[in-house]
Formats: sequence, structure tokens, C-alpha cells
Amino acid sequence: MRIAHLGPRGTYTEVASLAWRPDAELMPVSSISAAPEAVIAHEADAAVCPMENSIEGTASIETLDLLARDDFPLQVCGEVVVAIEHMLVGAPGTDLATATEVHSHPSALLQCRQTLARLAPQAKPVAALSTSGAIEAAMQAPGTLAIGNERSAEIYGATILARDIGDEPGNQTRFVILSREATSPSGDDKTSLAFTTQHDRPGSLVEVLGLFASRGLNLSRIESRPTRRQLGTYVFFVDVHGHQEDPLLAEAIREAATITHWLRVLGSYPRWVTEG
Repeated sequence: MRIAHLGPRGTYTEVASLAWRPDAELMPVSSISAAPEAVIAHEADAAVCPMENSIEGTASIETLDLLARDDFPLQVCGEVVVAIEHMLVGAPGTDLATATEVHSHPSALLQCRQTLARLAPQAKPVAALSTSGAIEAAMQAPGTLAIGNERSAEIYGATILARDIGDEPGNQTRFVILSREATSPSGDDKTSLAFTTQHDRPGSLVEVLGLFASRGLNLSRIESRPTRRQLGTYVFFVDVHGHQEDPLLAEAIREAATITHWLRVLGSYPRWVTEG
């Protein structure tokens, strides 16, 4: 199994990839969208992409926009939830009080801004493409800090100066696995859908959602993105418990397709269950 993921080594996406397939051959790529592109080009078997964060909501607009494309040939075949524990790191001997920069992915910088202001008040936030790339860069610049996970600190020889510095407890990110293959029912599944409504008809969104609620199907997530075609029109992303082959869910999807402007089943896959 070859898994493409946002690199370099040590990113949270790599952590998610290993959680899904510990024995996989990992393929770090330069961007989130490059991971599914590697699958489409048959260079990888699956791609792991961030979907949502428990604090910020959307984890990657790139992922949503890819899934909303009519010509996107991959589907969601799995999910992984990773606990996010941000570490403040630097070269050995780095002084928090005098550090002038702290590098990390924009999401990590936002999730730690209050703690950073207290621990390293002189450090200016500097955005990086990934948390591990930020650590790698900080190790080349004495007196510079970075935020990343414990694995990336070990990989790049950084010293952990403060542990779990996120402003909010219980930080988690959900990642989805994209591949060319469909997943058979497991008995505890989730199905992801994307659709647009007849936006000029009052109650059209409620009408669609009601098709699932009336059948006792649990909708665990709803999110929207602009269609990019007309102001005030949106693509809605919905997660519903069940597999698209389950009779009740299949019936709801068929009926929804008749009243939506556009509907796409993004995939059915086993629900991720966090141990403990």
C-alpha cells in the first residue's frame, strides 16, 4: 500500500497515514492537492487529506474543493481521527524569552496564539506549508522557534521546550482517505455526500435534510462552500451514518437526487472509533 500525504516527514498527515496503515509505504508530497493527484496518476494507492478540526472547523478548503469537482475520480474510502498535541520546539539552548520568530502551519499558529503570547512574547509568527517543514527550517536558524508534533521534533533533532501548548484542550483533526476503490459495508459506516439545492426555492435545504431525518438516519456533519458560480449559492457537504448500499440510506439518496440541483456520493467507509 502506497500512501501519498502532505510532507515532509513528520507532519500530522503522516501520523494519520500511519494510524490508518502502519505498514504502508509513505509518499510525502509538496501540497494537500498533490496527494490525490499522485493516486490519479497511479503513483500511489491512496491519499490522506485533512478534512475537519475540532476547534477551527474546516481543516482544508483544498480537500473540500477537490471533492466537489464533477470530474474528481476518487472517493472517500476511510477516515482517521488524530489527537493534535502541539509542541513548542527549537535548537538546544533556545531561549523562549528572546526568540524573535516562531514558525508553523497557519492552523497551528492560530491554535496556540494565546499560549505563545505568554511563553514567547517577542516571537513573531511565521507561516509555513507544514508543521514539520517549520521545524526543519527552525533548526537551520538559531534562536528560532517552531510548533509541531513530537514525531517531527524527533526526526529533525529539535528540543521540546514546551509540551501540548494548544489554547484549547481536546484538539483533534479528522483526515479522509481517498482512493479509486469503493469500500464494502462493515456494519458501522459513514457516507459522505455533496449537493447543491434549488437555491431560489424556499426551504430547499430543509427538504433535502428532512429525507434523512424522516428515515431515522443520523446526520453527523454539515458544511458549506461557495459554488464559485454565483454569489449566495453553496455546495453542502453532509456526513450521514450508514453505507450507501443500506436500503434506507440508498432510498434517501435516490430521492434527494430528484430534488437537488446536483448531488454526488463522495464515498462510504467504516467509521473511525477512537480507542479508550
